Order: sequence, then structure tokens, then C-alpha cells
Amino acid sequence: MNNQNRKIFLPVILVFVILNGLIITFKTFLENNGFDRDFLIIANLLLFILSLTAFYLQQRAIQSNNPNAFVRGVYTAMIIKLFVCMIAVAVYAFMRKSNINKPALFTSMGIYILYTSFEVAGLMKVARKKKNA
Repeated sequence: MNNQNRKIFLPVILVFVILNGLIITFKTFLENNGFDRDFLIIANLLLFILSLTAFYLQQRAIQSNNPNAFVRGVYTAMIIKLFVCMIAVAVYAFMRKSNINKPALFTSMGIYILYTSFEVAGLMKVARKKKNA
């Protein structure tokens, strides 16, 4: 990944750092309101890694001269994110049985949307700089 692409992905890194900082800072507030802090930190880390992977795949595909490569890159990233998230939720549900922390689960869905929106914004910047993208 070149320096320009690192610069474009900087907002996602900042989101990761800020979210972890907020989760750690507001530990007692989250626990008093029924949130599982450890689940939120793990979900944030997992979604950050998935965003890095998806961005790398899509960014590499957008640099290709083949227009179908970008579509394949987007679908590949989407399928990877989908299956990893499904497996993570299934493992969490299996481990916790009937004691699933719904507030933390729904908050992690919001974090997923946040990461996806920053990822798409970064890819749109890369696509605008490339001719015929």
C-alpha cells in the first residue's frame, strides 16, 4: 500500500483508536447500562481488521485495467466480511448460550456501518483519481 492510500485510510484508523478510547474511558457507564465492554473491544478490533482487508482487496482491484476486477474485489470483500461476522456472532452465541448481550451486539452492528461508510468514502477517493474507474 503506497503512501497516498495510507493517507486515505487514516480516518478508519482514527475511528478505531477513538472507539477503543471511548469504550475504555466509559467502562463504568457501559457496564451500568448493560453493555459487555470486552465484546465491544473485540468487535471493534475484528471490524477494523476486516475493513483493512476489504480496503486492500478493493484498492488492489480498482488499480486493475479490467473493469470486472473491481466488481470481483467488492464482492470478495463483502463475502469475506459477511462470513467472518456470521462466524463471530455464531461463536459468541454458542459460547454465551442464552446470555447474549444484545446492547453490545446491536452497537457492534452500528460500528460495522461506521467502518463500512469510511471504507467506501476512501475507495471513492481512490476511484476518482483513476481514469476510467
